[in-house]
Amino acid sequence: MTSINEQISNLKRLKNIEKKQHSVRVHKHLSDCIVISPMDKSLLDLSPKKEEVIVDIATGQSVLRGSHIFAPGIMAMAPEVQVDSFISVYADLAKGCKRGYQKYYDNPMKMFVGNGIAKMNRRQLFNGDMNPKGIAVEMTDPATGIPSFTLPNEYGMLQNLPSVVTGHALDVNENNLKVLDMCAAPGNKTTHIAILMNNKGSIDAVDKSKTKLNKVELRCKHFGIQNVKIHHFDSLVSVDLNNINNSDRPPFKNESFDRVLLDAPCSNLGQRPLLKIEVDKNVLKRFPALQRKLLINAINLVKPGGILVYSTCTITLEENEHNVAWVLEKFPQMELIAINSEIGSPGIATQDGLNKDLCEFVRRFGPENAEEDSIGFFISKFQKRVQ
Repeated sequence: MTSINEQISNLKRLKNIEKKQHSVRVHKHLSDCIVISPMDKSLLDLSPKKEEVIVDIATGQSVLRGSHIFAPGIMAMAPEVQVDSFISVYADLAKGCKRGYQKYYDNPMKMFVGNGIAKMNRRQLFNGDMNPKGIAVEMTDPATGIPSFTLPNEYGMLQNLPSVVTGHALDVNENNLKVLDMCAAPGNKTTHIAILMNNKGSIDAVDKSKTKLNKVELRCKHFGIQNVKIHHFDSLVSVDLNNINNSDRPPFKNESFDRVLLDAPCSNLGQRPLLKIEVDKNVLKRFPALQRKLLINAINLVKPGGILVYSTCTITLEENEHNVAWVLEKFPQMELIAINSEIGSPGIATQDGLNKDLCEFVRRFGPENAEEDSIGFFISKFQKRVQ
């Protein structure tokens, strides 16, 4: 927390402003969560500058979430931009700017995302090296006011609020629990759960992406986590159908885990900001079927009396409340139980999904909750009944 305040103070000194209008506080319901509020608008210089840089959509979104700009995200920079020039940054929503473009990019679909200081010039970005690396623009005044800073590993890790709530929803402790994270990469939730367990018990972190699992391993190493076993495996086939595997690797025997987290692959429509949404309807329709296959495995793997948490970072009813209703209909041994009702909002009641009473048991997050404005996210929690 001290480190964060120090970096924000440095930013204010850089801008010659010493007003204490930036809030860094502990969340009132989550003692391990530090909330960093956006900078007050009075601290920001959002006036357009003569010199401009054009970035791709993904980079523009990252800027609005509090990131500096790395070299690969820059599409165009005028020749007159020099290192330490104060510049305006625009995201190319039209996708019409070719990499290395030299002239003024005049397009009504370019969107202002903030001002910053150039740390590379055009020659460094586009001449010779086709894979430039490093920070090309330090953002001092992002349009959202979300500050750019680096959080040292010893201080913690950056997480969206709903992701923190997800870890707590598992109700882990130091009682040597056996936990399964079915879609673990990049490892933030895995690491948080391990910390909540105080490095006791065990966590099996499974993901089908070997590259992403490297990030899980790195996260665990940074935080001194020793109770996580990492498996390169597809959770769609994570259940031992013959129930004979006695090893500590997947596929796992039925009812092997006290806690199961299924942070499922989804349409990702809860990410904010989304400057341009391009969704294939056919792809969108495939997610609920995939999620239900994973849910079947999760239900098989959790022990009687154990807890299953199902979460997504999307907003569609089909991937959220409708899947919860499907579980309750098809698996009478699964009981929907409450999550901390002081955080987030209830689910959305529909005829094809959950009724109003059951919606109180699940949690939705997003812009509709002004006090806890976050990405769009959904969390549900089940307990398997003891027969």
